[in-house]
Amino acid sequence: MNVFRVTRPRVTIASRLCLWTIVALSTIGCVWADNPQAQQNAQASGTQPGVLTLEAAIQDALRANPKLQAATRQVAAARQQTLVVKGQLYGELDAVMTAQHLNDAQLLRPLAGPITPSAISTLPFAQNQIHAGVAYNFPLYVGGRITNEVSIAELGADRARALLGGTRSDLVYNVTALFAQAQALTAQARAISQELDELNTTRSDLELAIKVGKRPGVDLLKMVDRINEAQANRTGVLAQQKRVFSTLMALMGRDPSIAVSLAPLPEATPALTAGEADLKSATTNRSSVVAASDSVRQADRRVAVARAALVPNVFLQANYLQHTDASDLSRNTWFVGVQASYPIFDGGSRRAAVSRSREEAKASQQDMEAARLQAEADLESALAGWRAAADQLQAANAQLAAAREVARIEQLRYDTGAGDIEDLLRARTREVSAESSKIAARAQMIVSGAEINRVTEKEVVR
Repeated sequence: MNVFRVTRPRVTIASRLCLWTIVALSTIGCVWADNPQAQQNAQASGTQPGVLTLEAAIQDALRANPKLQAATRQVAAARQQTLVVKGQLYGELDAVMTAQHLNDAQLLRPLAGPITPSAISTLPFAQNQIHAGVAYNFPLYVGGRITNEVSIAELGADRARALLGGTRSDLVYNVTALFAQAQALTAQARAISQELDELNTTRSDLELAIKVGKRPGVDLLKMVDRINEAQANRTGVLAQQKRVFSTLMALMGRDPSIAVSLAPLPEATPALTAGEADLKSATTNRSSVVAASDSVRQADRRVAVARAALVPNVFLQANYLQHTDASDLSRNTWFVGVQASYPIFDGGSRRAAVSRSREEAKASQQDMEAARLQAEADLESALAGWRAAADQLQAANAQLAAAREVARIEQLRYDTGAGDIEDLLRARTREVSAESSKIAARAQMIVSGAEINRVTEKEVVR
């Protein structure tokens, strides 16, 4: 008689993988032929063409993910903002022109020199006038407003680059988590399919044994029930696999309906290559903490900008104008001067702006402290998950070895007539459960390692 194997619906790993999907999706937001480099890498590593590897998936996501592209655009925009603010340091030169028709002829240009009765008759009066030229305005003293605005813009560019780095780390983690989950579900579906093949083979043997009176008919009913249960479970796993795979493709900026095969995950267990001190150092310098620190310095500069509004502003002004009438009679004028202004009364709005900026600076300090504490908490959580996953994988290996041995013994007892089908089904259930636990633990090791890399924003787990 053929070896009798029975499959139990693997609810344990499915439920865990659902949780991983929620976690991975909460932190976010390829076609093989479009990635020649991935093909070359696959050929070098022995991967079959048309199979998507984890490395290729990460590279394609870094290239095409819309959220990462948006963060890259934000960096470019922050750099341009720096140039916008720096332009104020050089003043502003404008071309000006006015054309007007007056109800009565008026002087074409301002009076200049002594006025005598004879000079009045020669003054250029015109009803149609055109005034064209250039005007220049240069800030001589504005209380440091412009230099502080330049610093704010530069810090904004630094902050945007830090956030871009954090987005890249989050993206790598999300792709890794979804890829590992999809592979685990693939292994789950494959195992269930193998179990169904063996269950159907055993069902045929049971039907024959029942006809000759060696087995009771109730054994066949129990077997049919288990086959139907396994088929329903496989359908649920395949549906979940489709959802995870579609999310992975969308994360890579690809059409979720495109179907590609996923390469197997590395057999080697990932290892942590950095000490605890290095991990803590990397965590305190992660992008979220750096961005919060830049925000603090920006807030301090904004206080200085608000205070600059309380001091006098001095500008150098100059212009050159060509005054022309309808008869092409032209008169030129120019002037150079200094304008100083000092705020006397504004209803207290400027001082209120200073107070508001100071409160915002204090809030930024608290945000930075919160970011630092959160980074430390994330590291502790990631390390705890890593240690737990390692223990679970070790326990799952031992549990699977024991469950297989028990199933082998129960199979022999059933084949020799010393055992009944209930004992065999329970043994097979424990074996399947142990195999599910091993699949889940192996995937969790990969995900927890990727979580440590995300928290530290360094590849410390390989």
